[in-house]
Amino acid sequence: MSHDDHSIPATPDSITPEWLSAVLRQAGAVEHAKVVSVSVRLVSAGSGFVGQAAHLHLGYDGKESGAPSTVFAKLSSADPAVRENLRAVGLYATEAGFYRDVAISEVLPMHVPRPYLSRYDDATAASVLLIEDLGDARFGDNATGLSPTDTRIAVRQLARIHAHFWESPELREFKWLRSFADDVEAISALYRAMLPEFEKRWAKYLTPSLLKSAKVFADVQTEYFNQYSLGPHTLIHGDYRADNFAFTATPEDGGFVVFDWQTSRRSRGARDLAYLLAGSISVRQRRDTEKSLVELYYETLLAGGVTGYSLEDCARDIRRGFGAPLSTAVIAGGMLDFSSERGADLIRQLLDRLGAALDDYRFAGHLEELASSRMHA
Repeated sequence: MSHDDHSIPATPDSITPEWLSAVLRQAGAVEHAKVVSVSVRLVSAGSGFVGQAAHLHLGYDGKESGAPSTVFAKLSSADPAVRENLRAVGLYATEAGFYRDVAISEVLPMHVPRPYLSRYDDATAASVLLIEDLGDARFGDNATGLSPTDTRIAVRQLARIHAHFWESPELREFKWLRSFADDVEAISALYRAMLPEFEKRWAKYLTPSLLKSAKVFADVQTEYFNQYSLGPHTLIHGDYRADNFAFTATPEDGGFVVFDWQTSRRSRGARDLAYLLAGSISVRQRRDTEKSLVELYYETLLAGGVTGYSLEDCARDIRRGFGAPLSTAVIAGGMLDFSSERGADLIRQLLDRLGAALDDYRFAGHLEELASSRMHA
């Protein structure tokens, strides 16, 4: 590959020491040292990834304090069809924008990995992201689920970042940050295209009510996403779940770090909380603790300066927010590779928890309300 520091590698294996040296120097991560060797450890496929990922172990021509010994690389998918589908919903462009414009903020009330490079080419939908490697951290695991303590950490930190960006004019300055109304056509088309494959692949894990909700949801996508694009707006993560969390050795809130910001949007914050409740804790744990978790989220919003938003508003938005994990389940379940043992276990757990949450929150009733409003319109 070219050694030009503006180029985007096609695969992790094509990343050269010369390219890395230029990138790290430009990022201020190294001053004098040069990378002379790169050892690539690929993150295994088959677990629903939307791109290529690898840990890069670096060797230098000399010692330099602060020079990273490892970095984490994320590249767009090598599959042109997947890359084109994801371009339509802005995944790669969004994450590149987040790490370029938001992650560098010194007042961001949530820990995110330090970015070294964030680049996206709209002409080819190719992207590359080099960030701090969190290899020594304790990572969350969707299949296992979060402990009650870790769940409270995640909820508190979520409310803090939502309060920080609540109705902020800054949100509209980020050209890469879409609302769901901006994406409704692309998301709806992708959802409908993936629904038959989703049903075919995972039929034995789908309850009748979950499958019915998935099908009805396909007919009211426009109404749903337009509704959820109304304010109050904040910055949402969009894929707020255990697999995207890390717990480091630093003391504050367990050193909680959140990564994978590809689905960030300008939307109602409770959507992220619904996503967490539906996917990252067991059904029993959710039922036992969700009242206190919702109260923690809401009280932290108020402590962060949010006004004019009642607890009833929050509860309504959480119920509506279960369309987020449903949409992700259908699109990811129909398009991505879950062939590994861990990937298969992951989607089984997610569908079980999602089905229970949709039933408990009577989400089908919300879809019926949307269908009825569509008929009247």
